[in-house]
Amino acid sequence: MAYSTFQQRLAAGQPVVTGELAPPRGASRAAVERLAHGMAPSVDAINLTDNQRGLGRMSALGAGIIVQQLGYEPIVQMTCQHRNRVALQADVLSAAACGVRNLLLMTGDHPRIGDHPDAKNVLDLNSFQLIQAVRTMRDAGTFQSGVALSEAPQIFIGGVANPNIERAARVERKVRFGAEFIQTQILFDMPRFRNWMADVRATGLHQQAFILAGIMIVRSAASARFLRDHLPGSRVPEPLIDRLASAADAEDEGIAIATELVNETLAIEGVHGVHLMSVGWTRAIPRVVARAGLLPRPAPPA
Repeated sequence: MAYSTFQQRLAAGQPVVTGELAPPRGASRAAVERLAHGMAPSVDAINLTDNQRGLGRMSALGAGIIVQQLGYEPIVQMTCQHRNRVALQADVLSAAACGVRNLLLMTGDHPRIGDHPDAKNVLDLNSFQLIQAVRTMRDAGTFQSGVALSEAPQIFIGGVANPNIERAARVERKVRFGAEFIQTQILFDMPRFRNWMADVRATGLHQQAFILAGIMIVRSAASARFLRDHLPGSRVPEPLIDRLASAADAEDEGIAIATELVNETLAIEGVHGVHLMSVGWTRAIPRVVARAGLLPRPAPPA
């Protein structure tokens, strides 16, 4: 059973493109609308981040509902760091009731690295337990506690993987707990990712969950160095930094690098799509999609 158009596209074998949108650090609905309108024609779904890097922002669920109301398809991130299991399950029900059908479930970033370093880290559930809880809510029609729901949420369930530092066995566990699609963390090291995908294929995981490769669009050598130095497990190759540093137009070179990575990952057997990310440069996402020859986006399956 397909719960969303995003899931239907994947099931039909379309190479899917998703784009990341960071909700604003304020109460502006117009800011979400502007970013969503700019990105929507180039992607199949818009991923809303959940207080990434531990920074206070509009909630991913609130921004996702706005995206849904605009007629676009949201993928709402849900993290474990700031809410206990009662609040997490309440948000799942709220998402489903408001028409949000795609959830990406993850541990999230510790508040100590953000702008509220004294905030209490909850982590009542980890990402595996949250995936299992949402799968139970959907398929068994109960809360994690076993208490029956009056109506089960209809949700397409996603998880996250980091091929840079994790073995494919970790994805196998997430799939076993209930994940149906996987978005990877930022990928720059293609040889390592190819090896990781070979392990994924060897265990048949690419046939059990849809894999989307995470591509970061970097606009300068300084940005690339920041990722290398401050984002654990990002594995930013030095030749890539040198390439940005020596480019006459670093932003254009960043677009070119991201385009190359998109084409390389989509050519790998078992990769079902790409997830495009940026840091404060959302308008670059349509440029990469266009340069990669992925426009116009195909119509949803009938």
